[in-house]
Amino acid sequence: MLGQGCERGKTDKTLFIKKACNDIILVQVYVDDIIFGSTNKILCEQFVTAMQGEFEMSMMRELNYFLGLQI
Repeated sequence: MLGQGCERGKTDKTLFIKKACNDIILVQVYVDDIIFGSTNKILCEQFVTAMQGEFEMSMMRELNYFLGLQI
């Protein structure tokens, strides 16, 4: 993630933040899951392409619950 131009969160080291112009993408890594969202759909698509180039990754669906909390 750091090689992709992301900054690591200051209090949560599993949170990565990338800013591009007026947009932002947030990536949360939890064990073997990655949750991400952005203000720009293109940033999400670029992230997915980069991750699929490095790892075997599948897209599940839009996030509704995380750790028992409704999002």
